[in-house]
Amino acid sequence: MIKESISSRSTVSRRTFLAGAGAAAGIAALAGITGCAPSTTAEKASESGQTADSYVYAKKQSDVSDREQLSTDVLVVGGGGAGICAAISAAENGAQVILAEKLSQLGGATILSGGAIPVVGTKQQTEAEVEDSIFAMATDILRPTNYTVRADLVYTVAERAKELIEWTEQKGVVWTLDERGRFGQTARRMHIAEGTGDGLVNTLIEHMTAQESITQMLSFEIEGLVLDDSNAVAGAYGTYDGKKYAVTAKNTVLATSGFANNPDMIAQYCPETADAVKVVALGATGEGIKWAEELGVELQCMGAYQGHAFRGVDSNTTAGHQALATNGAIIVNANGERFVNEYGGYSDLSPHVLAQPDHIGYICFTDIQASKSKEFADRQSAGYVATGATAAELAEALGIDAVALEKTFDAYKAGIEKGEDAFNKSNLPENFDGPYYAMKITGEIRHTQGGMPTDVAGHVVRPDDTLIPGLYAAGGCTEGFSCRAGSVYSSGNGLIQALLFGMIAGRNAAAEDRTTAQIAVWENGESGK
Repeated sequence: MIKESISSRSTVSRRTFLAGAGAAAGIAALAGITGCAPSTTAEKASESGQTADSYVYAKKQSDVSDREQLSTDVLVVGGGGAGICAAISAAENGAQVILAEKLSQLGGATILSGGAIPVVGTKQQTEAEVEDSIFAMATDILRPTNYTVRADLVYTVAERAKELIEWTEQKGVVWTLDERGRFGQTARRMHIAEGTGDGLVNTLIEHMTAQESITQMLSFEIEGLVLDDSNAVAGAYGTYDGKKYAVTAKNTVLATSGFANNPDMIAQYCPETADAVKVVALGATGEGIKWAEELGVELQCMGAYQGHAFRGVDSNTTAGHQALATNGAIIVNANGERFVNEYGGYSDLSPHVLAQPDHIGYICFTDIQASKSKEFADRQSAGYVATGATAAELAEALGIDAVALEKTFDAYKAGIEKGEDAFNKSNLPENFDGPYYAMKITGEIRHTQGGMPTDVAGHVVRPDDTLIPGLYAAGGCTEGFSCRAGSVYSSGNGLIQALLFGMIAGRNAAAEDRTTAQIAVWENGESGK
């Protein structure tokens, strides 16, 4: 059993909160809980002369007494992967659960995902004779962030992902180890659910629906949290079936997703993605994040997101062009200019493409790269591929400047001959001789990776290292660990964050009393229940 290390005091310093992380990982510097948001809604209210009780969203129990009343042990707000896992986990631990989802169907961002998560130590890895370690997985996540994200969250995920795999297998999910490695990962550790995101969600929903202790309430628009006289969270209120309701709960879990479908919040926090193609959950509108902020939370990593650089403009689909890029293709803009080292993650490259004229890039390649792409033949037969025997002919097919494109191709060829590319690109091809091919691409945004900070047990935490009594959170509405800001992203981070911390938050929400619950500290391989 994993031991929970808890401070006996009412507050825990930020230094204590991350105790042991540096020792275990050999990390010199760790990011604390604070640092991404300027001022909270509560502070703004104070500056304007409002009292602490003058909330925009939260209401006291006395203010919702005239509504239809419901009562439960655990209220889960949001029906994506995090909310579904939280509801199942809470029910398994003896709680009566209401799951409230504002849309008419469950699934959230999880149903849109590839259903893949990084996991170490599974039977699937053992059968494939894959050598891997918790340290390697954690380091692969921390490295591209320059070790600036919360190591306690990362190590909790690395240590407990195997537990999640086994837990979901008990619910009927079938996981298969990916046949290939992923960019930035030093071992084959991506496990893919049968049926990808859709299959994963539907299997979990089927299991959840069979649980008599879980009441699913779809099209229930929660509008804010309910506070008791001590300002602890005592449930939520909203509108269901045309009637106004208040739900009283012993503990509440927010699984309300991020804000990728909220243009105002995107403009505020991730403006470089404003013109990206949105492949996002409809319900990812950020209200849960705002509810927590006005209770004194300092939002974290709000500029972080998962993008995708390879949206096919002509096909209007996400294209699997990363194999082209990692095997020597180059990307140019409408002026025929190359602008980035193409050997990067699909998310990392997305803002570079979006920054080009009209947010367009052209991925240019030869038969060498085409032979390594599973999608090339289908894309070509569908008419999405421009061709040319020479750079000039390709430029004419694309409608861009021929002289500039020829110059770009010649420079790349010279770099290949020297073995030293101008963009410090690795894995250079044998040559870059025609015939040439190109496809038009733009960038996507998939989901945001910032929100309210939690401890490793799923409690929502204030900047003074006190928790908000009665409030837990998981998934896209919480602080992520992909980066502090920007598009740095390791495959599977968002989904493993949602599923694992949903499981953890639901379990603790069922087991704990909000008047006595305390912050859980990750410490040298030990994390919250």
